[in-house]
Formats: sequence, structure tokens, C-alpha cells
Amino acid sequence: MTKLDGVPGRQPLSVDISRYLQDEIVEGRLKPGDRIPSEAQLRARFGVGRNVVREAVARLKSDGLVQSHQGKGAFVSDKAHRNSFRIDHEELADLPKLRQLYELRLDLEVAAAGMAARRRSKLQLAQIRAAVDDFRLAVEQRQNLIESSLAFKRGIAEATANEYFRNFMLFLSAHIFEAASLERRMDGSGQLGSVLLREYQAIVEAIALGDPDLARRAAWQHIINSAERNGLRGLNGWEATRMSSLGESYAPPCAAPIPVHRMPRRALPADACDCHFHIIGDPLTQPFTPHRSYTPPPASLEEYRQLQSMLGLRRGVIVQPSVYGYDNRVMLEALREGGADFRGVVVISDQTTEAELRAMHELGVRGVRINLIYKSGVEVSDVTNLARKVAPLGWHVQLLIDISEFADLYETLAGLPVEVVIDHMGHMPASIGVEHPGFAALLRLTREGKVWVKLSGASRITNRSDMPYVDTAPYARALIQANPSRILWASDWPHVCLSVPMPDDTRLLEEFYDWADDDEGVIRQIMVDNPARLYGF
Repeated sequence: MTKLDGVPGRQPLSVDISRYLQDEIVEGRLKPGDRIPSEAQLRARFGVGRNVVREAVARLKSDGLVQSHQGKGAFVSDKAHRNSFRIDHEELADLPKLRQLYELRLDLEVAAAGMAARRRSKLQLAQIRAAVDDFRLAVEQRQNLIESSLAFKRGIAEATANEYFRNFMLFLSAHIFEAASLERRMDGSGQLGSVLLREYQAIVEAIALGDPDLARRAAWQHIINSAERNGLRGLNGWEATRMSSLGESYAPPCAAPIPVHRMPRRALPADACDCHFHIIGDPLTQPFTPHRSYTPPPASLEEYRQLQSMLGLRRGVIVQPSVYGYDNRVMLEALREGGADFRGVVVISDQTTEAELRAMHELGVRGVRINLIYKSGVEVSDVTNLARKVAPLGWHVQLLIDISEFADLYETLAGLPVEVVIDHMGHMPASIGVEHPGFAALLRLTREGKVWVKLSGASRITNRSDMPYVDTAPYARALIQANPSRILWASDWPHVCLSVPMPDDTRLLEEFYDWADDDEGVIRQIMVDNPARLYGF
């Protein structure tokens, strides 16, 4: 019988007990035929009543994981590990069956690596690294490699932070090695062990960087290589030489913004600033990067100024959109045309020279954007390097991230050598809830004055199909209450790449009034004073 040592001594509900026992079964510590801990043991260990334990066991019975023997207790079902899915060793001797399994692994393990890169905690990363270290030691000492390989796969599965995904990953990885030892020469070839070690290291390095695209690519290469080592070429139509195609996708066209027909219900204070909008040029003369996520229609500075006039705005911050990659020419030309009432945020690379940065600064650029949601050629590993690059100019780093997917948010951002601006209230889906640890970390950073946050993009995080975006209000209000001196407002015009109907910009501004409780002092601070401090108006 598996011991319960090490289970946190808290007061769980029946679901916590059933999940613990399910983990014991799925991960193989409780095997078919084993008796699960008795009712008395579970009650004593978890500090709950008889009914709670019985509910937990009943849940496992309904899932077919355990069965009762009268007078003897509850036992792990013989069918627990093959309830709805099975992998047989004999089947995998057939290459077409083996190919099907590799095709499953290709999608599953590649996705898991990407999720782990975004979501892994420092502890989970340490566990993944420890598994790689154990694998290295096993290679050096010519020991059996299967258990350390399993530990590596389990570590990645844990770091996905998705219970269903994790459970299936654990089941699949264990049965892959249990059923067939798919790397057929793994036990006997030191050379193969060294090759696998390099592949594992590439995956863990990408996960350590927090770079999901790089992690997916490294995992993809590992599965392709593994299939080829077992005589399976062209897996799922993919050859290793076609890896450059990974991640390419259709860039759908975007709708145009709707014209604004009325002024907001209250006038804005003088010098009010829109801290985030885009200018889109004519694609025939100002082409987009082919590596983009969407295709927007033109949106000129002249059109934006009409919006400014209607809403009562004077100042604005032009932000480089991802569709141009590192080519900032459209945005810089708009700054030249706009003059002193406009500032800019660019996208740069390690190859951008100091002279180019100084020239941008003279035009009004005050920040560098790092876009980790839409394809833009910028990776999470660039954050620290780019922050150091622009620090001498006094620029800030602006991050487009989903804070629910960004591991160790507080630790990563609190120590950067520049001001940090977070786009779109953290871009976390409103359906997740304000109690999410990522949002709690954002509130802490805001409260401590370590970041600025833009109240924008409500149409991007809402779970509603149309305005008003009432489910976003708790996030905006919490951020304002945390530290109004670190909050900015932005229209996000022309609202590219939305999954909801095009919003009305007047109503967006009025939703901000509601978030600020129509407090004139708070509105002035967010619309005028804060932008003046950050952007140097």
C-alpha cells in the first residue's frame, strides 16, 4: 500500500482526496490490484469526516479506477490504466502502428513543451533540470536510461499546469517506454544516449528561457529524430529539413475600425493622452512581414486625429504593431508628422545600433516593445538584453504578455534595469478570474511601483460577445485601486485582430470613466499626469 507521507496536511474536500489517489494510480505508485488507503487512514491523514472520504472513493469508482471487495476494502481496478486508451507492445512491432503513436507524440509533446515554457515555475524548472542531470549521469555510467527519461517527460507534463493534459502526458510517456521502449537501442548504445541528451538539453534550455516557440521547435526536432531512429521517415508528412515551416500560419484579414459618431458623456482634462494606438500604412508601398499573425487594413494618422478630436484627446503614443516586425519606418514617419504631442514605442533587435536608437529618440521614441503573443520575431529571452540596451536612453520596456501564462512574473520583471509597461491589463482572459496568481503578481508589481499598466484591450480579454465588457471591470478597478499613479489609459485603435465585433471608441472611454468611478482627480492622474511622467511630454 502506498504511504501518504508528504501529502500536505490541509483540510481538503473530497475532490482533493480523489485527485491525490488518482495521481497515485496514474503515476504508477498504486498499481492494479493494490489496496488503496483505508477509510480510517484517509480520515486521519486529511482530517475529514467519513462522508468526505466515501465521496472521494465513490468518485474513483464512477471513473472505473477502483473497485470494492466486501469486507476487504477498495482496490485499484485491473482496468485502471487502460480505461479508454491502451498501447500494446505487440501492436508497436508493426511500423504503421508505431507511426500512429509517433504522430500522437508529435502533437502532444510539442504542445506540452510550449506550455511548460510559458507556465513552469522555478521549482518545476529545477525538477526538469535535475531529470536531465540524472539522464546525463546514466549515460556516463552506461546505466538504464528509461527511468530518467520518464522523469524528464513527467517534469514537462507537470509544468504544463493543465491537469487533464498532465494526466494524459504521464500516462502516455509511461506506457511508451513500458510497452515498447521506443528508442530500441536506448539501453545498449552510449552513442544514442549522448544524442538524446543533446536533444533533452535543447528542450530544457528553451523552457528555461521561457520561450514557447523555441521549446516547441526543440521538442518537434526530438520527436522527428526519434521516429527516424526507428525507421520512420516523413512522420505525419514532416521531414527534418522542413522544420523551418513550423509555426507558419494563415494571417487573416482584420476588420476596419468603426467611425465615432458622438463625443463622450464628459469632457477629458486638457492634455489627455491615449497611450497606445497603431498606424498602419498601405501594404502595397509599406509591406508587412510574412511572419505575422494577422493582416490589418490601412489606418492613417489623419484618421486617428479625427478620433482624437471627437474624444477630446491631445497627446498620443504610437506603438509599433507586430505586422511590421523590426521595420519601424511607418511608425517613425507618423512621429515626424505628428510632432511634439506624440511619442513612440518601437521594436528593435540586438543588431539595432546606438546611432539608430539616438535618431529614434530625437523623433520622440521612449520605449521598446516586446510582443510575446503575436508573431513578431521577438522572443521572451530578449527581455533582459533589450532592457539593458535601451537603459542608457531612459527608455522603458513595454510587454505584451498573457500574465496567466508567464512564469515567475514578479521575479522576472521586478529586477529589470528600466521602467516596465504592461499592455492591455496583462492580456489575461477575464474568464480566469482576478484570484489567478498571475494577476496577483501584477497587482503586487503595480502596488510596489515596479510596473506601469495600460487600461486597454478590454475587447481582447472579455468573455462577452459585445459591449459593455462588464467582466473586465473587476480587473481594471483592482489595478486602479492598487496604485493609480502607475496606471495609463489607451484606446488600442484601430483594434486589430479582434475575435469580437469592433468596439465603439466613445463607449470604451466611458467604460474607463466607470472604472474610475467618474473621479475627476483619478481621471486626470491616469489621462494626463502619468503619461507626462512616463513619456516625457
